[in-house]
Amino acid sequence: MTDRFYTSPELADTLLSFAPRNQPKLIADFACGEGSLLLAAERRNPDARMLANDISRGTISKARRQRPEWQYSCTDFLNPMSVRPSGLRHHHGKVDLVVINPPFSRRDRKTYSVELSGTQFSATIATAFLVNCIPYLSAVGALLAVLPDGCLVSTQDSAVWEELRRSFRIEIIRDNSRSAFAQVRARTCLVRLTRAVDQLPQEANDAVSGAVSVVRGSCQMHSRQRSRALAAAALVHTTHLKGGTVLDSAERVKGKAIEGPALLFPRVGLVTPDKVCILEDGRRIVLSDCVLAVRCKSALEASTMRTRILDAWPSFAASFRGTGAPYITVERASNILSSILTESAVQNRCAMATVEAGAD
Repeated sequence: MTDRFYTSPELADTLLSFAPRNQPKLIADFACGEGSLLLAAERRNPDARMLANDISRGTISKARRQRPEWQYSCTDFLNPMSVRPSGLRHHHGKVDLVVINPPFSRRDRKTYSVELSGTQFSATIATAFLVNCIPYLSAVGALLAVLPDGCLVSTQDSAVWEELRRSFRIEIIRDNSRSAFAQVRARTCLVRLTRAVDQLPQEANDAVSGAVSVVRGSCQMHSRQRSRALAAAALVHTTHLKGGTVLDSAERVKGKAIEGPALLFPRVGLVTPDKVCILEDGRRIVLSDCVLAVRCKSALEASTMRTRILDAWPSFAASFRGTGAPYITVERASNILSSILTESAVQNRCAMATVEAGAD
């Protein structure tokens, strides 16, 4: 069932560099393999206790000889009948940091039944490992994982990730090189889950007022119909997004037009900061199906949104994923923009409160 694509010490150190700053008392890896993630965690947190689990008795025996002071368990982490009688049950709600590089091969296309928030889901192997880690997290617990891109964008796992977002802040913090694992060329990334704030300030909720509405262009480049009509609008494709502005297009086409102010960015391909562009107030265009847009109430709103995206660039750029050419869906774009704007609003409120407190 399991892969044996072990985490290199270099990748392990990189993952642990994104750990929360609080000092964890208990750190766990439920698919520990050679133990590189726990070793990296131990280097950063020498006073913390380490909990290692793996399905292989040989792997656990080897680790036990090298680190006898760690706590160990040998279970099939996706099989409740294996986990239930083990010592792992004593650690529910007590792990401050989970680090994991779960198996992610899908050669047999098998899925696994997991429970999250009292609901049963069917998940791919990597996502199933992630979900099964959740009950072990303490109230301040966080999770760092090496995950395949596939589980982040697959329809099979979409319901699970939607449920996870209700309780956790999910950040794709880095894309890994395709050569990160010596035995396989795979698209993988580093992901961090931290507990969501139970109650955001009402002002921050009002500032976002739900998900950001994202519009996908409808003009398909291979079948576009040119027009000489005076009322026809100019086509805007990804090639017209440069330097933060929307370039003029000499090509007029038939299709549903949108009018600025708006913020445009590519749906497909490598996204760069200069391709996040402001469409001026009153300008009418027809979007190709490779471009997404957010309509704005004013030019100031469009400019502010662009600034906030650039300030949170790693999170925004990491939302462009896929096993082939990177892409972002309308739903994913809406989610990441809502998250960016919410966090920015909260930071502004905190900054204002700090200034006011200082004035007092």
